[in-house]
Amino acid sequence: MEVIWIPLSVFAALMQAIRTAAQKTLNQTMSTMGTTYVRSLFGLPFIALFLAGLLYLEGGGVPSFSRVFLAFAFGGALSQALGTALLIHMFSLKSFVVGTMLTKSDILLTALVGSALFSERITAIGWIGLLVMFGGVLLMLVGKLELRTLVARGDTRRFDLFGRVTQVALMCALMFTMSYLCFREATLILQPGGFLWRGTWTVLVGTGMQTIFLGAWLLMREPGVFHQLWPNRRLISFIGMTSALGSIGWFGAFALQNASYVRAVGQIESLFTLAISWGYFREKITRLELLGMMTMVVGVLMFRVVK
Repeated sequence: MEVIWIPLSVFAALMQAIRTAAQKTLNQTMSTMGTTYVRSLFGLPFIALFLAGLLYLEGGGVPSFSRVFLAFAFGGALSQALGTALLIHMFSLKSFVVGTMLTKSDILLTALVGSALFSERITAIGWIGLLVMFGGVLLMLVGKLELRTLVARGDTRRFDLFGRVTQVALMCALMFTMSYLCFREATLILQPGGFLWRGTWTVLVGTGMQTIFLGAWLLMREPGVFHQLWPNRRLISFIGMTSALGSIGWFGAFALQNASYVRAVGQIESLFTLAISWGYFREKITRLELLGMMTMVVGVLMFRVVK
């Protein structure tokens, strides 16, 4: 039970990588906010179904939702929606891999902000593991940038490290950081209770909030999005299912371990992202990216001993 949060994080990362790739495809026919919204609207029924099964098998009932819990859940839901929208927006700015890799500064942001403002307590080995994972991500990012420089040789186009993509990516990372930390606090407030019970109730409430306030915003600003749901129902249902499974994995892990550690292990998503980019989007993988992959695997193994 002590390390079950690690496979939960890896599973959640896999689901998130698959869902993000599917959202990139959907974003070709739907707006950014519409593509963001479907993960909540179509993920909610899957989450509710999982919770119903969990309550039937293990019991636990309905928790008492305090104002503090609802405040943290709302903060997490809002920042997660904004982060997802920024991530999808990056698809129109640069490649799938570069955009997602640039958001990985949330590894250190979560640790720093969590230690300063939230209940994160990080040990020495934990910091080392965080730095190893971040180093692996940087190697993968540099490898991808190196490939793009070679491809662009003889052309005037270059990737701008201080340009629009970087600005959007860092804001995206900050939004995701706040969502992880807020949701982590929300799961702790539901004590006592099993980790899946606490995590699933939190994700149900958070996703329900997203469904309501994003739906209201779209009704006012982009009502045409709702006419696009049925023609894209198969892809949207797939996004909803993978989003729900990923969220349950993330929140279950948050209920057991620091958000910083969970998100660090969750960087294994980068490996899945590269695999998807290579197999589906036909992007090449460099030697530096392979070295980054191996570094991240070492980092994941280090978290087996953190407290």
